[in-house]
Amino acid sequence: MTTMAVSMHDVARAAGVSQRTVSNVVNDYAYVRPETRQRVLDAMAELGYVPNAAARSLRAGRTGLIALVVPDFRARVFADLAGPVVREAEALGYTVLIELTESEREREIEVLTGSRNQLTDGAIMMALSLRPEDGERRRAGYPIVLVGDEVLTGDVRHVAIPNREASKAVVRHLAGLGRRRLMLLGYAPAEHQTGRMRLRGFLEGLAEAGLTAQEELLVEAGWTRAEGQRAIEEHLDARRPMPDAIFAMNDSLALGALRALQARGVRVPEEVALVGFDDVEEARYSTPSLTTVSPDVEALARNAVAMLHEQISGRPGGRGPHVVVDFELKVRESSR
Repeated sequence: MTTMAVSMHDVARAAGVSQRTVSNVVNDYAYVRPETRQRVLDAMAELGYVPNAAARSLRAGRTGLIALVVPDFRARVFADLAGPVVREAEALGYTVLIELTESEREREIEVLTGSRNQLTDGAIMMALSLRPEDGERRRAGYPIVLVGDEVLTGDVRHVAIPNREASKAVVRHLAGLGRRRLMLLGYAPAEHQTGRMRLRGFLEGLAEAGLTAQEELLVEAGWTRAEGQRAIEEHLDARRPMPDAIFAMNDSLALGALRALQARGVRVPEEVALVGFDDVEEARYSTPSLTTVSPDVEALARNAVAMLHEQISGRPGGRGPHVVVDFELKVRESSR
C-alpha cells in the first residue's frame, strides 16, 4: 500500500489557513501572527510534513550553504573554532563548506570579491593577510564576517579577540611574578594584523610595568611548533641574553619552545616562565601544563554565525558591526 506524501495543501487545510500562510511559516517570514505560526507548526508536526529544503532555498534565491574560510587546516586553533561554527550554523539550517587560503593575501581577496563563492550565501573568514585598502574590492551585497582584529573599513562586520588587551594581561602576569627579561617569541611586525596587535599589547604592557623591550629578546619565528623549537635552540646556541620569561604568540610556538628548553636542561618555570596564546587542548596536557590566553571561542562562533545570518536573511539584530569577545588568562604550571 502506497502512502501519499503530505503536501502544503494538507497542512493548510488541517491548520485552517491558506497555503500562502503555510509557505510564509515554512520560509520563516517575520510577519505571521505567533498563534497562527504555532497552529501551522502543530499541523506540520501532526501530519509529518517535511519542507523541501532545496526547493525552498531556490525560491528564496539562496543555497543554504555558507563558507568557513581558514588560513591553515593544521593549526589547532582553527579546528577548535570550526566545530562551534558548524554547530551554530546547522542550528540555523545552514551547511558549512570549509575553504583554505594558506594565509595568502590574494586568496583572501578572492573571498571578498566573490570569485570563490558563487555557491555560498555568505562567508565567515579568518583573515590574516588582508590590508585596509582591500575592502574596496569587496563584492557588493555578498554577506561576510571577518574573525580577527578589525582590518577593513566600511560596513564589513568583524568579530574579534582583544589581542592587544590579552597580551597586556600576559605581561602583567609575568611582571607580577618578578620576571624582568621578557622574550616575545613569534615577533613578525609586518606579518599580519593579529601579530601586530599582540606585539603592540606586549610593548604597552612592558611600558606599564616599567620594563624596556630588549631587541635581542624580540625573536622572529613562524607560528608553528617546529619554528618555536628552532628559534629557542638558535637563541641558546648563539649565547644571547637569556630571558626569565617567554610570551609565545601562540600555543604551537610555546610548545615548541618548551621542548627546546627541556632538551637543554632549562627548567620551566623555575628558570624561565612560559605563556602561550589560544588554549589549544595540548596546552592542558603538556608537562608542565601551559599558561595561555583562552579566548571565548563559543562566543566567537555564536556571534560570527549570527551576524552572517542577519546579513543573509536581511534581518538586522541587536549587534553592532564590530563585536569583541572576552578572554581568560589560564594560569597553569608553566608560569607559577
